[in-house]
Amino acid sequence: MFVRTKRVHQNGKVYEYLLLVETVRDGNKVRQHTVANLGRRDLLDPERIDAMIRGLGGLSKTSIVANIQDEHEGLQEIRAMGALPVFRRLWRDLGLEEALQEATADTSMPLSEAAFALVAARLLAPQSKRATFRGWLRTIYAPEFSPIALRHLYEAMDLLQAHKEQFEKILWNRNQELFAPEIDLVLMDTTNAYFTGPTIGTLAQFGKSKEKRYDRRLVSIGLLATRQGVPIGYEVFPGNTSDVEAFREMIRVLKTRFQIRRVIICADRGMVSDKILKELREDGIEYIVGARPSNAVEDAISYKGANWQPVEEIKIRIKPMGDDGETFIVCYNPAEAEHDRARRQEIVARLRRQVRENPSAKSLLRNSSFKSYVRLGNTKVEIDEEKIQKAARYDGKYVLRSNASLTAKEVALAYRQLFRVERAFRELKGPLKLRPVYHFTDRRIRGHIMVCFLAYALEMALRQALAGKKGAIAPESDYHEIMQDLSRLGVGKLVSADGRTYFQRTPLTGRAHEAFAAVGMRPPARLLEELPSHQ
Repeated sequence: MFVRTKRVHQNGKVYEYLLLVETVRDGNKVRQHTVANLGRRDLLDPERIDAMIRGLGGLSKTSIVANIQDEHEGLQEIRAMGALPVFRRLWRDLGLEEALQEATADTSMPLSEAAFALVAARLLAPQSKRATFRGWLRTIYAPEFSPIALRHLYEAMDLLQAHKEQFEKILWNRNQELFAPEIDLVLMDTTNAYFTGPTIGTLAQFGKSKEKRYDRRLVSIGLLATRQGVPIGYEVFPGNTSDVEAFREMIRVLKTRFQIRRVIICADRGMVSDKILKELREDGIEYIVGARPSNAVEDAISYKGANWQPVEEIKIRIKPMGDDGETFIVCYNPAEAEHDRARRQEIVARLRRQVRENPSAKSLLRNSSFKSYVRLGNTKVEIDEEKIQKAARYDGKYVLRSNASLTAKEVALAYRQLFRVERAFRELKGPLKLRPVYHFTDRRIRGHIMVCFLAYALEMALRQALAGKKGAIAPESDYHEIMQDLSRLGVGKLVSADGRTYFQRTPLTGRAHEAFAAVGMRPPARLLEELPSHQ
């Protein structure tokens, strides 16, 4: 139906009449049928037209008539929507919503919604639980969040922690179904997070801080991930737990909790010991680890019985397998070698200058930069030239130990994937704000870490969906660009000319539409349901 202008010639003049017309089909023909004659255009009163439109607008399901003459009418309020609908779809598709609804079937409290709200807030506006309740929940367009009280958020943390292993298995099984039918490589690494304020319990302990925060108590976290960086699970340890102890427990988790047919463990050198590696070999578990300094590593560095082989931007040289079934692989990065050489030369130059000025300064033996190149003589500190020459042999080199049934090139490439776990920790500590930890009981500390883990799992699920290819992950830059475009998506409150209230979605901008397409959903309707009065 539309308005048509009809021109009529009368007494030498041309008059325009406005007709309300609809198109109808008559058999195989299409005809235009006049519904109403609105009158001569030059005689129509604009106020009568406005009144007519307002009257018809009240009967419409898709059109809103706003009163632009009153500054208090029209668009009054904007609530954020962002990526919330996208993460909601992933939350459901991964099976987490169903699991939580089953876990909360015996309570009338909205703990399932509170749990999703915690995880979504960690992705979209990370802050304290109290700030989430007082701020974010009141600025987001989510009618389903309206019954949530502050105590529900804290109880939802307890609920998530109580079902940690169940949720890990759900995520693992779903990821296997959607992206990778079999896992062959598990990346392992640890980090720690520091606390702000007093703590009670056994988790918060003084330990070796990876961020040099020795003034704060810590909690340690071990993360298990696929070679693409998709999280498998995690474990929480007291802050004074060594990497070796954490590694041992994470191995136990892999063997008992996850049904993995074949696994190759990949970890940094700080997490392993000769005793643990022996146990892995006895259990038939394959591994790829960075090698700690030892006589065997010295032999590998000095070995000249093999040629260098190119692997991407590095070179590798293989030392033959020993009696224990291990292969040592020396990796050499020319760019890193230049960096190491320049740094050592700068340190040695400063050391020589200080030794000349004060050869009796024993503090040089305690200096972390100098102590590798000095020794204590009879009466003074001396520079050990042999140590300097020995250190030069390690420029740009590191040694891997492996008993895996892979080629040396595959081993070297697999080890390089550890950066994905390091990126995961950066994401958890940065955008997801894992630390500092403000909770002070063990139960709430574990619940906070669980929320951060699930948020990271949803982020990686979206990056998997955006890649659109089995086993692939969308680049981090693409993810953040799309999230930035999604952040502009909001819902505005509109009051129509007849006094009715509506909520209208703002248009999609940039690449925001890619997120909805990736998870298989349409963007929310332009007209949305009204918020409950108490939200």
